[in-house]
Amino acid sequence: MFLWFVCGLWLTSFASAGSIDTAFLERDWPKQYVHEYEVGKYPVRWRQKAGKTEGIFAGALFLAPSGLQRTWELATDYTDLGTKTPGVTAVRFLENTETRQVIEIDAKVLWKTLTLRFEVERDPPRAIRFRLLNEAVGEYRGMCLMREEDGQTRVGLATWLQPAVRVPPRLILWAERVVILKGVRNFLKTCEGPR
Repeated sequence: MFLWFVCGLWLTSFASAGSIDTAFLERDWPKQYVHEYEVGKYPVRWRQKAGKTEGIFAGALFLAPSGLQRTWELATDYTDLGTKTPGVTAVRFLENTETRQVIEIDAKVLWKTLTLRFEVERDPPRAIRFRLLNEAVGEYRGMCLMREEDGQTRVGLATWLQPAVRVPPRLILWAERVVILKGVRNFLKTCEGPR
């Protein structure tokens, strides 16, 4: 289940259809559940929503203790994704430019290995958007928006999953929350560290 975020920031069938639409993730979702968490010493605003027809939504909003450029650099550094993420056995860049990436990730889930191919669009230093189309997983989209705020960076993450098979939405939301909040904790520690 951890794959739902890994692939946060941070992929068998794949379609490239131009710009990745994540506008629906950037606004409030009708009937969303919102909760504030303390992650380490930082407040994080968590929101979620799930429905049979509209899919599963999850998001987090927090303030990173680093300037916009450093936050961008840390958020887009995938060099140790394989070593930091349980189950990820390989990471390959099929395309890697300043504004576009295609990343393949081999991940072992229980007894099965999946190859996931993510299309990533980048608008430095403010936005990252991604899309995964996979027969086994379904359609997964996400975005990370960053905005300078008093020498720090306001970071908004949101994901949406339309599963390929019927899955319990509460289980997916629980897994998303655990993975995203753990990812946020690790990211904030990195932001606090030396340059």
